[in-house]
Amino acid sequence: MSKTKTHLIAPVVFLSVFFVVPVANALLRFFRFTEFSNVLGNQSLRGVAWFSLWQAILSTLATLAIGLPVTWALSRFTFRGSRIARGTLTAPFVLPAVVVAAGVLAISDLRGVAPIIWAHVVFNVSVVLRIVGPRWTMVNHRLEHAAATLGARPSHAFTHVVLPQISDAIIGAATLVFVYCFTSFGVIAILGGVSRRTLETEIFTQAVRLGNTATATALAVVQAIIIGAVFFITCRSSRANSTSLHVSAPQPLRTKPRHRITPLLITAVVIIIVASPLLATIYRSLVANSQFSFSAWRTIFSGSLPALSVSPQSVITTSLVFAITAACICIPLALLVATSSAPRALFSLPLIVSAATLGIGLIITFNRSAFSWRSERWFIPVIHAVIALPLVIRALEPATRAIPSSLRNASATLGASPFTTWCRVELPLLKPALLRATGLSMAVSLGEFGATSFLSRSGSTTLPIAIAQLLGRPGAATQQTGFALAALMVLVTVGVMSRA
Repeated sequence: MSKTKTHLIAPVVFLSVFFVVPVANALLRFFRFTEFSNVLGNQSLRGVAWFSLWQAILSTLATLAIGLPVTWALSRFTFRGSRIARGTLTAPFVLPAVVVAAGVLAISDLRGVAPIIWAHVVFNVSVVLRIVGPRWTMVNHRLEHAAATLGARPSHAFTHVVLPQISDAIIGAATLVFVYCFTSFGVIAILGGVSRRTLETEIFTQAVRLGNTATATALAVVQAIIIGAVFFITCRSSRANSTSLHVSAPQPLRTKPRHRITPLLITAVVIIIVASPLLATIYRSLVANSQFSFSAWRTIFSGSLPALSVSPQSVITTSLVFAITAACICIPLALLVATSSAPRALFSLPLIVSAATLGIGLIITFNRSAFSWRSERWFIPVIHAVIALPLVIRALEPATRAIPSSLRNASATLGASPFTTWCRVELPLLKPALLRATGLSMAVSLGEFGATSFLSRSGSTTLPIAIAQLLGRPGAATQQTGFALAALMVLVTVGVMSRA
C-alpha cells in the first residue's frame, strides 16, 4: 500500500463512520423518486431554489469585493492594531447566525435582500481572510519589487505576478462562501421575512414543523446537486502551484514606499462594516426598553441563566472543551489529506449535505444499542470536527502546495529522515497556516448550531444553543441576557482569534 493511501486511512474511516453512514441511512429511509419529481414540478419550491442560488452568488461577490482588499492589507503588512483587526473580522464567524442577523436588524430595521447580503458579508469575510491570507503571505515580496523595477504598474504586477499564485486560494474561499450563503438558515429566518425562503429553511420547515420528511429529503438532494455542481466547476478551475518562496512574516507598514495610509483605510472601512452588528449586540445587552442597565451582565456573572437549567460557567466551559477537542481531532486529519494527492470529493461532502439532513441521520443511526452515541458528550465535538474538516483542509492546502519539493529533496540528500524533514523543514513553513486552521476549526465548533441542536442535552448545552434559547423566549430581561451572553462571546472571541 502506498504512503498516500496509508495516510488517508484515518480520515476516510472517520468521515465514513460519522458522516457517510448516517447521511446514507437517512436518504435510504426517507428519499422517494416520486417526491423528488414533485419537488421539481412545484413552482413555489423552484422559486425557493432560484432565490437560494442568486442571493448566494450576490453574497459571494460582495464578500470577495470587501474581503480581498482587507486580506491584502493584513497579510502583506504589519501595523499597530493589526492583530485586533484580524480578531474583530474573524469573530462573527463563530457567532450563532441569529446573533449577527439580529444585530443587522437592530441597525437597519429592515428585512430583505440587502440586509441578508450584509449579514453574509459579516460572516464570511473571515473565510476569505483565513484561507487566502496564508497563501498571500507566501508570495515573495521580491517578485513584486522585481516587476516594479521592470516598469510594471501595481495593477499589472498584481494581475500577472500575485494573482496567479493566490488564484487557487481565492477560488477555494469563494466556493466555501457560496456554500455558506446557499445553505444559510439563521440569517434568512430573521432577515428574510415570510417572503424570502431558501432551501435550507424549507428543509427545516418541511422536516420539523410539517413532518414531511420525504419532501425535506428531496429538497436536500436538490441542494446537494447544486452544491456538487459548484464544487465540480470550481475544482476544474482551481490549479495547484508551488512556484513561490515562503515569506516568514508580513513586512512592517513603514517599509511601504508610498500610499502607506491605504492598508489602514481599507482595514478601518471593513471593520466598520463587520463590527457594526457586533456593537449592536453589545448595545442590546446594555439597553432594554430604552433604559441603560447592567442587570443582564450581573445575571450572567451571578451564575444563573433565566429559564435555563444550566449555569453560564457550564455553558462556556462546555463550548471551549468541545472546540479544543474538535480542533485536536480535525487538524491532524486535515493535514493528512492536505499533504496527499487524494481527490477532494469525499472530503467536501460535509459542505454539500444540509445540516438538517445530517442531524436526522445522526439521530436514526446512533440511537441503537452498541452504537447509541447520540447522548454522549464526546459525540458533539466529533461531529463538529466532521463539519469543520472540509474548511480546514482548504485552509491548509494552499500552504502545503506552496512548499517546493526541492526543499524536501535537499533535506533527504543531506541525510534527514522523513520525520526530521517534516519537523525541521515543513512544520516551520506551515506554522502560520496551522495556527489559522486551528482557529478556524475552533470557530466552526463554537458557532455550530444546526447539527448540535439535534444532539444537545441539558449537560452539553453550548453557547449557540443557550443564546438561541434565551433570544427565543418571551420577556425583555430574558432576551437581554441572551444578548449579554452573545456580547460576552463576541468580546472573548475577538481576543482569542486575534492571536490565531
